[in-house]
Amino acid sequence: MNEAAADADTADGPGTVPEAAEAIAWIELLAEEVGPRRPTSPLESLAARLAVGSLRKQGVPARLETFGAYSSFAHPFGVILATAAAPALVPRTAHRTRTALAALAAAALLGEGSLKRSPLSDLLARGRSQNVVATIEPAGDVRRTLCLSAHIDTSRSGLIFDPRFVGMLQAWIAATSALVVSLAALEPIAGSVSGFRRWLDRSRGCLFASLALLAEREVRGVDVPGANDNASGCAVVACLAAELARDPLATTRVVVLITGGEEAGTLGARAFLDAHDTKGWLFLNFDSVGGDGTLRFLRREGVITHWTADPGLIRVAERLAERRQELVMAAEDRPAGLTYDSSPVLARGGRALTLSIQDGSIPHLHQTSDTVGNVSATGVARALEAGRELVTAIDSGSAG
Repeated sequence: MNEAAADADTADGPGTVPEAAEAIAWIELLAEEVGPRRPTSPLESLAARLAVGSLRKQGVPARLETFGAYSSFAHPFGVILATAAAPALVPRTAHRTRTALAALAAAALLGEGSLKRSPLSDLLARGRSQNVVATIEPAGDVRRTLCLSAHIDTSRSGLIFDPRFVGMLQAWIAATSALVVSLAALEPIAGSVSGFRRWLDRSRGCLFASLALLAEREVRGVDVPGANDNASGCAVVACLAAELARDPLATTRVVVLITGGEEAGTLGARAFLDAHDTKGWLFLNFDSVGGDGTLRFLRREGVITHWTADPGLIRVAERLAERRQELVMAAEDRPAGLTYDSSPVLARGGRALTLSIQDGSIPHLHQTSDTVGNVSATGVARALEAGRELVTAIDSGSAG
């Protein structure tokens, strides 16, 4: 944690900051009363239903929208890595088979990385997940639509998320992806040069190693409570929604979107974009805002492909950071973690920005220590206040 954030965060525990009391109650509901919320699991479904009930009690007309999903990002990427590595097991004389497998793996990887439409995801989506959705109309005529988003599901621990190695996660994914694409390009030109083919097959040993890391997470990992990632984001969105239901904005329609399946590959956000006409909308996403540290607004996102956040939203966040220095906000061009619910919006040319408390890493990311006891109430309060300020600025037209 940087010095400014350390000065700002003086709370002794998650219940000691009055401004965050309601948000902490949401975090306790999701992370303690419900617990781990793996995508497509009964507990993810229970959490969504409880969120709908709680929001309705506060005057927010929430509902559920279901969609097809799967439980882990290891499913599509396991298939991709296995297909990319498979030519090493195919006789060198079967040139067409080897080339076809390599090309199929690369095409599937690029499809998944696009965060748009992917036949592989569609094929694997045999489970069910759900988004919590609500609409809050403004007091006057609608001039814009703002979507406040966060994901309700949680991830699984594993060696790739060990604190000793998680800093290398993005580099590992980028290198593995580059290898899959490179092998697909080189396989057709290998011809009958046995030495070259042997080199390709040895290179595929790296893919088998990556596949083993995914398998380790699925077999030895455990589902985590997800207090910071991302009960904290849901809490901020829910609190803002309740406030806006009591006191609507002047000219901005607010859509509340609490997604499922984010940890499996932003599945809920992608399903929402497929089901709704969101052209011209603004998206403000909250992810992991319960830690100690700097409240970052992410100017760039992505691992395989990179996208730039909306300039208008960045401009509003920069002005807020300068004006309200006690919120300890700063821009981030190299965010920790992988993709966010805002990433599919940006990938499709939309307008989005994510807020996340991180300083090089996300506290307790995908670890069993991601509990309510390790949530910073001051961090949550700062994120909530920043959300209020950004929503007000957007309603005034400052984001364009």
